[in-house]
Amino acid sequence: MERWKKEYDKIKAPEEMREKMEEAVMRAKESKKRIRKMRKIRCIGSAAAVVAILLVLPNTSQTAAAAMQQIPVLGDFFKVVTIREYQVDEARYSADVKVPEVVPEDTGGLSEETVQQAKETADAINFDIQQVTDELIEEFKSTMEEFDDGYGDIIVDSQVLTDDEKWFSLELVLYQGAGSGYERHRHYSIDKTTGRRAELSDFFGEDYIETVSSEIKEQMRQRMAEDENVVYWIDYQDVPEWNFESIAKDQDFYVNADGKVVICFNEYEVAPGYMGCVEFVMEKQ
Repeated sequence: MERWKKEYDKIKAPEEMREKMEEAVMRAKESKKRIRKMRKIRCIGSAAAVVAILLVLPNTSQTAAAAMQQIPVLGDFFKVVTIREYQVDEARYSADVKVPEVVPEDTGGLSEETVQQAKETADAINFDIQQVTDELIEEFKSTMEEFDDGYGDIIVDSQVLTDDEKWFSLELVLYQGAGSGYERHRHYSIDKTTGRRAELSDFFGEDYIETVSSEIKEQMRQRMAEDENVVYWIDYQDVPEWNFESIAKDQDFYVNADGKVVICFNEYEVAPGYMGCVEFVMEKQ
């Protein structure tokens, strides 16, 4: 991905498109500056220099742990608690990391098999969250140690996107900045009736890659036709190797409040960086 982004940066876009992209880039940078400023304000008072907090909740009941963190219970089946925080507030480096954990809670009325499956699913999701956040923190720490005069900031946060009788969907947001910023999202959706993590084949069958990719291409072309400021890498003759061909086998997605699949792409995956992370709601399911 890093090599691919560098190659992209070296290639010159047509003049008209380049001007539009530059204007959008400036708007995106200003927006991210405001986001980072707001997050830093929340951390003021914690420390003047480096503050590194490793907070592990007591190994008591999950309800007590959530109460200590003042985190509301989210839904009847699952709740989310913050099990670890890592914060840095320096002139050149800042970090605002809140590591979430998914916990099955009110499982009354469900079969023992479903409850066990829900616990296994939550464990797998929590392992993935821990792994990706640990990697980001370690990379950030290494950068601070190696480059005293450098700049960098990281943000890890999460939010519950869907929590109804059928679906629970969690979004993990990871932001990494060093001069320019790079944001990526990871999503986790659980079917409450089975306790299993949702897969695209559950909605679109074994041919989900072709089915979903075809609809995304239609939506890309339609959005670009309706708004000249919207750009996706499709039918792009100047650099055809950038063109979107199909989703990945393990494509990131979540289930929204309407029960529809939302396909998610990180920055630079299917569009110029100024477009940010982009989503496509699947209507044909």
